[in-house]
Amino acid sequence: MIAKVETIRANPLAAMKVADEEFKVEEINRAKAAKQEKTRCQAFLESMGCYSKRENAEIMETVILEKTIIKLGSLLALGFGEAGANIIEHNMHGVDSACVDAMVEGTRVECILGATRIRDFSTATEVLQAKVMTFVNQIAEIVHGVVDEFHGAANKNNGDTFLMIWRVAGDDEKVAKMADMSILAFTRILGAIHRTPVLAAYRGHPGLQQRLGKNCRVNLSSGLHYGWAIEGAVGSEFKIDASYLSPNVSIAETVERATQIYGVSLLVAESVVSICSAPVAAKCRLVDRVIITGSVVPMDLYVIDLDYMSLTVEPPLGPQRWTTKDRFKVRQFLEHEKDQKLADNVSMVNLFNENADIASMRFRFTLEFIHVFNMGYQNYSQGEWQVAQRMLARTRDMLGVEDGPSIALLKFMERTNFEAPDNWSGIRDLGHASLS
Repeated sequence: MIAKVETIRANPLAAMKVADEEFKVEEINRAKAAKQEKTRCQAFLESMGCYSKRENAEIMETVILEKTIIKLGSLLALGFGEAGANIIEHNMHGVDSACVDAMVEGTRVECILGATRIRDFSTATEVLQAKVMTFVNQIAEIVHGVVDEFHGAANKNNGDTFLMIWRVAGDDEKVAKMADMSILAFTRILGAIHRTPVLAAYRGHPGLQQRLGKNCRVNLSSGLHYGWAIEGAVGSEFKIDASYLSPNVSIAETVERATQIYGVSLLVAESVVSICSAPVAAKCRLVDRVIITGSVVPMDLYVIDLDYMSLTVEPPLGPQRWTTKDRFKVRQFLEHEKDQKLADNVSMVNLFNENADIASMRFRFTLEFIHVFNMGYQNYSQGEWQVAQRMLARTRDMLGVEDGPSIALLKFMERTNFEAPDNWSGIRDLGHASLS
């Protein structure tokens, strides 16, 4: 028991693994007990009261205490997350007093920040009412699960928004792999959201159809940005949240909101594209250079071209009762898959290319389309807006569906009748654009 407490004290996030190991031991003991039958002699002696029950009672009390400690540790790790690990560790090391010091000084970390938002959430809240909690949790299960698979951490859930963190450290190769995983994770999330039959069921909800139209569906928009943040406790002695504070958090959230301007599902800031590997960076399409709230330095915005309308819903699984043992086996499998992604021979761009959902979502975006758009964007950036208009008008309808970034740039140039201002430097101020 003391060994388990020391393990949790040294690494609070290990409490979940300690719980899994404890369950594994319990299952082994149950299997052994099932194979052993009591001898008639043992049964006779027990019936005669020859065995003392006091020793067994004391052992049972110790077991109860041990399991309680493991559960409390697991709940702490689950509630505080990666951002709160230092808070738990700081207080666990203070063995000379039972007092809790929750207001631990924050630490600066370098991280990739991912902001994800549920589209039309206010409408969903009004329509679903009491069932909105289930709705959010169904989405969170996918978002958190995929982010964890790619070595990220869920930090903040605020109704319709989720904040995800990838802490980066080490050499350039390790940093690049984390950046690649963050991009791949958000790409996979979008596919999973539109493939799962659980969320597809909401497309037929009468209330949502009445408010959002007959083609309504659960959808997410996401933004990625890289920078520093202060990791620590926010609040008071009455209530704290383990969180990240930084202008970069606001920038990530603004990048996400800008998806509405460009009509896309995923925008990636230049800060992330510049640190990811070249093959993954090649998957990103440059759509604008902007100044946004929270940053005085212009940044390029990139889109990962994804058409979620091309996906089909997976067939629903039959009713299945998940036992504790089943969940344990799945967790062990997922943990193994997660560890494999850090191997040197595992390439994120290969996982990107080999994923069937991603391939379906990108099938529409041809090399010709990318080539023409890039020419149009260069004309736009250099102030040759008449030429840019012709190019982007072509790419707007080239895909069979309207291209969001082409429409966004055309609308922006139309404000000045497709004549670049005299002071145009290829940088757009999104502070004057509607992000609602």
